[in-house]
Amino acid sequence: MKFPILFENKHCVIIDKPAGIMVHPDERQDEETIADWMRTAYKVDGIGDPGREGVVHRLDRNTTGVLVLAKDAIAYTTFKKQFKDHTARKVYRAIVEGNIRNETGMIALPIARAKSDFRKRTVVDMFSGDARGEEREAITRYKVLARSTAPDGKQYTYVECYPLTGRTHQIRAHFRGIRHPIIGDDLYGSKMGKDAASRSMLHAYSITLDIPGDDEGKTATTVIADIPEDMKEVLKNLLLI
Repeated sequence: MKFPILFENKHCVIIDKPAGIMVHPDERQDEETIADWMRTAYKVDGIGDPGREGVVHRLDRNTTGVLVLAKDAIAYTTFKKQFKDHTARKVYRAIVEGNIRNETGMIALPIARAKSDFRKRTVVDMFSGDARGEEREAITRYKVLARSTAPDGKQYTYVECYPLTGRTHQIRAHFRGIRHPIIGDDLYGSKMGKDAASRSMLHAYSITLDIPGDDEGKTATTVIADIPEDMKEVLKNLLLI
């Protein structure tokens, strides 16, 4: 198992995660994960939670892009605090169904677990009857990058997303909640979106955070992962680039 490395020093490694691989194991899957790779490649036993050694944050199986991993306790503690305090600035790009009219916007809808499917999250609003358990604040800002009407007459929007909180499935649930689900999403998408892409078109494009340096100081660094080739192909097919 090998991954494209976007940044590396003695404290951490930041990779360009491909689609189709889990960051860490769960009780329902028995397959090799990025956490397994970290234990083998960097001997990070004891750094983080058992089974999640080196893992600072996660991306869903079919989400691609920037993933930050810690090699030692210094990086793990530093990064975890930034994610908890929401000072790590994350940027995602996504292709969603329909025409989002506003050039910029903010989705500020709480998220809770869904009654209908234990895997899912749902937004909590006046139209939702699927929420159960604790409601958690969730805020996502977005900017429209392009809109199109595809040859079959269906409309799509290419958006850049800025999650200000870090809830599970936040971007996926939020765009589903405003009736613009991410295309190809097997959990939150529609048949239209699944026909347009073979996987979820959500990409972790960049992250800006303080990275511990070799001199034990910290440097604010932005790391970018280019749009993957399969997503570029979908963008072209849908006339978004």
